[in-house]
Amino acid sequence: MTQDVLGDFKAYSLAGTDQEVQFITTVLNLPPTSSILDLYCGYGRHAIELAKLGFNVTGVDATKAFLDIASQKAEEEGVVVTFAQCDMRELDYCEEFDAVINMFAAFGYFSDAENIDVLKRVAKALRPHGLFLIDLLNRDWMVRNSLNRYWRHPSGEYVLSYKVELNQGVAIMKRELVNLLTGAKTQYEFVLRAYSLAEITAILAQAGFYVKQTYGGFDYRTYGVEAPRMIILAEKQT
Repeated sequence: MTQDVLGDFKAYSLAGTDQEVQFITTVLNLPPTSSILDLYCGYGRHAIELAKLGFNVTGVDATKAFLDIASQKAEEEGVVVTFAQCDMRELDYCEEFDAVINMFAAFGYFSDAENIDVLKRVAKALRPHGLFLIDLLNRDWMVRNSLNRYWRHPSGEYVLSYKVELNQGVAIMKRELVNLLTGAKTQYEFVLRAYSLAEITAILAQAGFYVKQTYGGFDYRTYGVEAPRMIILAEKQT
């Protein structure tokens, strides 16, 4: 990858983050002091921007390397975000949040039974009628398109790449984090369950949610087979 290309990645990341955070805040429509859990927050690009807007944000991720970057960036930006390392299968909050967000295909890493349990833990973490915004791969769109992506961290020090292969409803996601200052590379590989809309609606119902709205992208487009994403806004039933 050339430096010019990396510059393009940085611009894409910043522009993309602005659009995504605007979408998140518009769709959730919560007062700025509300509590939000960013479940599998990565290096904190959404969590930090939400904190800048006045939200009380907690960011959870299973990968320490991402949390280290997130903590560094939050300190540089002068915002307070509570970051914690946790496997989502061990999430253990009780009615602490007004909303939970789960962005960029960060759900479906486990067996169907475990994935349902994760959703139940999300419901438990939410206050009554709390909102859950989940951003998933559109399986129908993936069959005909590539979801390989690259981002450069705004600090300019890291590049994160995703490569996704889909086979019979299961996506193999390969992530590589490169430190541009040291050249160190950290690689991760995940097997991700790619749910259809009917399947995810069903397991959300099992976990105590009902689907309020579905989108096909951060530009509010209608969800369908030609949309690259499947973004669902769900509400806890009690």
